[in-house]
Amino acid sequence: MESTSHGLQRVQQWMQAVITHPDGVQSGSQSETARDALGEAVGASLEDLILPSKRLDSQQRIEVYANAYYARLLECLGEEFPALVKLLGEETFNAFAVEYLQFFPSQSYTLADLGAHFHRFLSQYRDAACEDEDSDSQERSWSDLMIDLARLERTYSEVFSGPGIERLETLRGDALAAVPPDSMGRICLTPAPCLRLLQLNSGAHEYAIAVRKGEDVDGVIPQIRPTYLAITRIRYVVRTIDLEPAEFEVLQLLCDSVSLERAISSVAALDALDDAALSSQLVAWFQKWATDQMFIDFHVDNG
Repeated sequence: MESTSHGLQRVQQWMQAVITHPDGVQSGSQSETARDALGEAVGASLEDLILPSKRLDSQQRIEVYANAYYARLLECLGEEFPALVKLLGEETFNAFAVEYLQFFPSQSYTLADLGAHFHRFLSQYRDAACEDEDSDSQERSWSDLMIDLARLERTYSEVFSGPGIERLETLRGDALAAVPPDSMGRICLTPAPCLRLLQLNSGAHEYAIAVRKGEDVDGVIPQIRPTYLAITRIRYVVRTIDLEPAEFEVLQLLCDSVSLERAISSVAALDALDDAALSSQLVAWFQKWATDQMFIDFHVDNG
């Protein structure tokens, strides 16, 4: 029966609204969500619900929980982006993370989704900074590097925790041998569910891998250069695979269910190769893709 305690469930809902509010406890207690949680007791103040202690007043007491909540969120973000933490330093990373949580507060039942928009937040930060007349190319390169690391490390998390190929048969290099030569151009490949393709502006993956291996990267700055990667998972281990630019373009089209013939004809870099050189290049790529278990099936498009 509901009494002056306002009902346990309502108080829990109110407390969640107050603790998780991005603008702090005081704003949280005055928010519409907090007021709705109290229902008929909407006029109740923070002091009506949280009694003071000998040392802390009502607001200070609930701020203990709010601070612990955000400390846990910062800890989770730091664990997901260890290379970015290493690059920026913990204090600077946390400053970005706190601001990120103002724009993208946690709204999922799982903290695995917490960092999903971090690279987008950093992109918005970069774009706003670049509107400043005093910004220069070095500042933009630094921002691009931050975004690369955020995208890369978020991809690692998604590939690690998402569906994989551990219980699937993957496409073997000799599986296409049964396809008639005149039908080879019409094959469409089914990518592994854990395969992701990333185009970066830097060698951020080399830095991220070194950090994860515990190597000394103090003073090391990833080289700014176009980088093409495939990220996948084999036997529950996330792997990072360097790709050639043309290989990346072909893979991207194949992953979008484009036939092999159309994919090849769409990649300008392959136009300069004669038939023998192109065939040799494709054989090498297919062997590599099969070894890295990037595809699980294929079909011939007869449409």
